[in-house]
Amino acid sequence: MIEVINLEKRFNDFLALKKINLKISKGECFGLVGPNGAGKTTLLRILCGALKPTSGIVKINGYNIAEHEIKVKSMLGYLPEEPNLYERLTARSFLYFFADLYGVENKEATAEKLLRFFGLYERADDRISAFSKGMRQRLAIARALIHDPEILLLDEPTMGLDPSSAMLLRNYIKKLKGEKTILICTHYMPEAEMLCDRIAIIYSGEIIATGSLEQLRKIVNNYKASLEEIFIALVGKQNDNFQARA
Repeated sequence: MIEVINLEKRFNDFLALKKINLKISKGECFGLVGPNGAGKTTLLRILCGALKPTSGIVKINGYNIAEHEIKVKSMLGYLPEEPNLYERLTARSFLYFFADLYGVENKEATAEKLLRFFGLYERADDRISAFSKGMRQRLAIARALIHDPEILLLDEPTMGLDPSSAMLLRNYIKKLKGEKTILICTHYMPEAEMLCDRIAIIYSGEIIATGSLEQLRKIVNNYKASLEEIFIALVGKQNDNFQARA
């Protein structure tokens, strides 16, 4: 469903992504983890069409995004790290607006279902400006789901959520596994370990390891290691290599 081939992104003299190659299968929940500034958000923004790559190819469900941008965007639900919500709208009218953009049939029932699921129905006719950070995050996730997309791109999906809301969302993602293709960027290693079938570790714009938890454990030769321990071991090795080259 998602294929990335030799992808690079340059901002002036800074090479943010270096020869990224990924394949994510239909129905797979795929995790992307890495330190701040590693390139996770840049990669997601390219996948959803918000940024143009400097070079390389991105295919979504077989469609080259450079040639079929509108078609690709109709298949995607994107949750950015910092959702841009229209604060003068109510939660209900906000979802209606995006439902109209995507041509959703029976938008009223679809929006109501999402508002109820994310615990926002009682506040559906309040302006978003009055919402807490957690409520805004839940509404942003509802927006990403309003058109029932085949692929979900989630950048830090549980950031700002209270524990019960975060658990609700994780359970929802588990329910969607196999039905939808999901790419999750997260700093929270236990979340990636809990949800994802495979995980890529990105460091300084490069994918340094990809695989299931068991495959990543083999790479570090520790068959009981947590994802956090694997991450620290691999990133530490990259730092050592960098210092050796310097």
